[in-house]
Amino acid sequence: MDQRLKILALALVASVGLYACGGGSSGSSSGTAPVAANPTSVPTTVPTAVPTPTPAPNGGAYAQGTVTGFGSVIVDGVTLDDSSASFQVEQDPSASSTGTSNDIKLGMKVESDQGSDDKIKTLTALPEVYGKISELVTGSGFKLAGQTIRVSTDAAAPTVFEGASVLADLLVGDIVEVHGSRDATGVIVATRIERKDPASAVMVRVVGVVSALDNTAKTLVVSGLTVNFSGAKLRPDGVVLENGQLVAAWSDQAISAASVMTAKALKVKKPQAGDGLKMQIGGLIASLDTKVVSFKLGEVVVDASKAKFEGGVVTDLANGKPVRVGGVWQTDKLVASGVKFVKDSTDAKVSLSGVVTDYISLASFKVRGALVDGSAATFDGGAASNLANGVQVKIEGSVSNGTVQAKTVKIDTPVATTPPPNASQTASVAVRTITGEVKDYDSKTGKFTLSGVKLSLQINDKTEFGTVGSDVVTSKNDLINGAKVLVRGEMQADVLMVKEVRFQPKVEPPVKLGGVISSVTASQFKLNGVTILWSATTPVDGGKTADVVNGVNISVTVLKNGDKLQAQQIEIKGRVASTLEVKGAVGDFVSLSNFKVAGQKVDASKAEIKDGKSASLANGRVVNVKGVLTNGVLMAGQVSFAD
Repeated sequence: MDQRLKILALALVASVGLYACGGGSSGSSSGTAPVAANPTSVPTTVPTAVPTPTPAPNGGAYAQGTVTGFGSVIVDGVTLDDSSASFQVEQDPSASSTGTSNDIKLGMKVESDQGSDDKIKTLTALPEVYGKISELVTGSGFKLAGQTIRVSTDAAAPTVFEGASVLADLLVGDIVEVHGSRDATGVIVATRIERKDPASAVMVRVVGVVSALDNTAKTLVVSGLTVNFSGAKLRPDGVVLENGQLVAAWSDQAISAASVMTAKALKVKKPQAGDGLKMQIGGLIASLDTKVVSFKLGEVVVDASKAKFEGGVVTDLANGKPVRVGGVWQTDKLVASGVKFVKDSTDAKVSLSGVVTDYISLASFKVRGALVDGSAATFDGGAASNLANGVQVKIEGSVSNGTVQAKTVKIDTPVATTPPPNASQTASVAVRTITGEVKDYDSKTGKFTLSGVKLSLQINDKTEFGTVGSDVVTSKNDLINGAKVLVRGEMQADVLMVKEVRFQPKVEPPVKLGGVISSVTASQFKLNGVTILWSATTPVDGGKTADVVNGVNISVTVLKNGDKLQAQQIEIKGRVASTLEVKGAVGDFVSLSNFKVAGQKVDASKAEIKDGKSASLANGRVVNVKGVLTNGVLMAGQVSFAD
């Protein structure tokens, strides 16, 4: 956390605290609550908003915590607008690593800087440790880079996995990226563990507290790991190292046999905030001083002497307990106006808003890159049969074994859009996707409905007809009651004017899926929570059969055969460092050279278009874009339709 904090702006949504108003997952009042006179007692009415302090002279807001959802991005239950954000993943702390919105995932520890319009300017993922697992700790976690990592069994703060389903899937030698906070003993309690591609470039990253500093030998110890910083870039420039500082150390060399890390960069994580800066911080309590009601969350000192408490009282404060704090920066600390104890599964609620992708079944699909199991969910606005790739949904649930177990699924049926002021501008028109069984079809007017959805639809002479996943020709004569269809259209007044009708074939077409694989054997692997069959004869693009191993990110075409899934073709992804990839719904569409995908600006004017045509690009269509990031714009080399 460096000079960026000096230029932050206005507020975290309507309340900087722990409780989102205007879009947060918990809901809140926008009123200002008074400061509690007695911090040892809980108010009769539990506060739903943190008192709004006087903003910094130049405006400003900062948040650091765990990603608990998307729709924009939700950090510790508070929704932050990422529509104009730039995205980074801090690996080498001396240099920025530009990414896309797809790089921000559930369970990640992140920090955000907001502008005067309340929108995030920069959202940065902050791994706690990265490297090779050196030892497994049976039943609880593992060790890497001298650190001990524990998988959380706390329902209030569960560990999210990717590339593995549970701890037992991980092996010594696996490369992993871990996000989380340290408990009172210095153990990292993981909020996210992601198994990385074994062919990844060598990298070690550790965040921890400095001890045993030796400025002559140029060595120090970071949470038990000896670090040689003689050749390291020190950040911020001119910083003086001291024992007790929180630092991020990074190297592109493996840890030596003598358990020494040769650091290439070392960053002191010390706040440089201006007075009045609004802040929201989440994490595990450390260095608690009960006399003055002060503690640390990471590198931030918190003064909670005048805070309101929710979910507990001041005497419940203890090292290692998870809390969320809101307040303002004053001099050298965060003066808390609210402290919320994170106690149960309600506090760990996950909220996802976006379009469905990678749909296999009700028990396995994705929303904003997060794997969802909706098999036990209740539905609103539609039924399970209305789900398909491209359908807009809102998911509420909790994480278990790396999967969002949906409690509710709301199918977001289209709403009327405002016609663009200029016919050549299409940015305000959204193409929406819905699926179901045709009902109440009137061949004279072209109007019909779909089972499970309270929505009027209508075809016209410009409506295109086809078959899902194939080139089979169909026409409006095939549109009859009982037909199972996928439709795309645009709202006009209160009717969805259908642009495309795709009939469901009798034999299920191939499904395209993507993600990190695990549990790889010669005959099967796991992806998105399901087992997929493959063999040495399965075609592999971008590599060879031997490259299909645990931790590899792939795209796979799968054919359903009853309850079995058979891989037809595998594409190994992400091994070209200069290539970025983003998947999601098209938004802010102006032209082929100017639109967004999952918040990332894209120029596809020179791209190869696959599985569709450029004229079909529109807001709401789900696409996969590969290209090179140039000046914040993803210059697409390939655009594939994924819905």
